[in-house]
Amino acid sequence: MLACGIYVRISDDADGSGLGVARQLKDCTELATRKGWQVAETYCDNDVSATRGNAREEYQRMLGDIRNGRIGGLIVWDVDRLTRTPRELEDIIDLADRHGLQLACVGGELDLATPQGRLTARIKGSVARHETDQQSRRLKRKFLERAENGQPHSFAAYGYRRVDGKDVLVPEEAETVRRAARMLLGGQSLRSVVATFNSEGSVSPRGLRWASTTLRQVLLRDRNAGLRLHVGQVIGRGAWEPIYDVGTHDQVMALLTDPQRRSNRGAIRKHLLSGIARCSRAGCDGTMVVNPGRVGKDGKHQPPAYVCARCTRIRRKESDVDAVVEAVMIARLSQSDALMEVAVGDQETIRAAVAEIAQLEAKLARTADDYADDITTGEQFRRITGKLRLRLEQAKRSVAAAAPVRGLFDVIGSDAEDRWRAASLDVRRTLIEAFMSVTIDPLGPGRSFDPATVRIEWRT
Repeated sequence: MLACGIYVRISDDADGSGLGVARQLKDCTELATRKGWQVAETYCDNDVSATRGNAREEYQRMLGDIRNGRIGGLIVWDVDRLTRTPRELEDIIDLADRHGLQLACVGGELDLATPQGRLTARIKGSVARHETDQQSRRLKRKFLERAENGQPHSFAAYGYRRVDGKDVLVPEEAETVRRAARMLLGGQSLRSVVATFNSEGSVSPRGLRWASTTLRQVLLRDRNAGLRLHVGQVIGRGAWEPIYDVGTHDQVMALLTDPQRRSNRGAIRKHLLSGIARCSRAGCDGTMVVNPGRVGKDGKHQPPAYVCARCTRIRRKESDVDAVVEAVMIARLSQSDALMEVAVGDQETIRAAVAEIAQLEAKLARTADDYADDITTGEQFRRITGKLRLRLEQAKRSVAAAAPVRGLFDVIGSDAEDRWRAASLDVRRTLIEAFMSVTIDPLGPGRSFDPATVRIEWRT
């Protein structure tokens, strides 16, 4: 009896039941019995396409068994189950020539040893390929139509869930994306945002701790702004509610894709001036790092201090130095002309935007008072505040665009001290490094702290 193999395959096993390949196997086994062939091996590639370049492990195993003589016959349900590419079919025909392979199909006999049988196989293979090309063309047109209609594609992204074919917001996840964007545009690093989220117990799309690469991928998705992509190009608006507006998305994209952006691959900074303040000793110019507090030989506790990492000759109490630098910075940020002095762009436009922000914030406060006093209804309150907040956001974007450092607008103004205290360490370090240089002068042994030894020079 001829030892044969049975090869079965189906491209799309939608429900994962395997019934499609099971039916093929049953028919092929019955054909083997009728022909008097002994089934030595079965090969099954379930839910695997024959045209998309996917690895077909069982198909490759079958070819190996033909080459080493394990099987001399092969039974398939039809030629298109075996292959849908003329190139692969020619490989099978070559194996028939070299190893005497006999091919049997449930859909009709094919004798690869004869010219007529090979012609029939090639015709069937070409027809199968034509059907595949036609199906591909129809699918591409369908995908384009869905894209033009703003319908979602693939799986629901983080921040959304798929309900009856539509993407709807998941409030908690959407707010995580919004907050990450606000923190980044406020001057924090991607790594700092990730550290904050992980400390709060927030989880990534896979239910794991956040990583910088994962958060970056989430924020770079155009669908966050309600934009529909097709073949890598934005072709319109999607039929789903955006997480934030296009302007915010453009700013996030510009920030995360800026080739000049510092990667911040080192350790997360925990101190205000470490790596920023410098030593003034002649010939040194080393950076100051923090030496943690310790108990001295006399039993007294020594508080954390800035120490020159190069010469180690200058040491100054951390809290004293920070207090001087922060007081100077807050005083400058509190001045009315602080923004105008460093702003880039048209001065009159910026002044108008700053004035509009003050007016809109006052209107929002009055509207809240009217609602509390039952002068306006809840519906009126929502409608009024919705319009005011939209105008306020636009005005703030105009001012923020004029700031040379991200996060500057959030800490500038008459209440700069409160804003500075509320800002993250990442933002405060960024602003200090952008606007001033800090140098620590020698003090001399036994002398108490002198603020004058903390020299601050404003960068131009």
